[in-house]
Amino acid sequence: MAKKSTKSKAAEKKITAEELEQLQALQQAIGNAVNNLANIEIAKYELLQDHGKMKVAMQEFSLSLQEKYGEVNISLADGTISEVEKAVEPKLEAVTE
Repeated sequence: MAKKSTKSKAAEKKITAEELEQLQALQQAIGNAVNNLANIEIAKYELLQDHGKMKVAMQEFSLSLQEKYGEVNISLADGTISEVEKAVEPKLEAVTE
C-alpha cells in the first residue's frame, strides 16, 4: 500500500523570493516605526519631567528675587526693575435710607 503525503498542497507552495523580501522589509519597517514611537514617548516623558523641575526652579528663584527686591516687575530683556502698578479699587460707600 502506498503512503499518502501528509503535507497539504498549500504548505508546498511558496511566495517568490522577491515577495518574501518585500514582506520582510515591510515588517522590518513597521518594527522600526514602533521602536521610533517608543523612543519619542520616552523622550516626551523625560522632557515633561525636566519641564516640571524647571518650573519649580523658576518659582524658587522668583521667590528669592522677591525677597531681595520686593514685589516688582523685572524685564527679561535687560533686567530692568519697575514697580508693580497696583490697581486702585474705588471705595464703595454704604447707602442708607
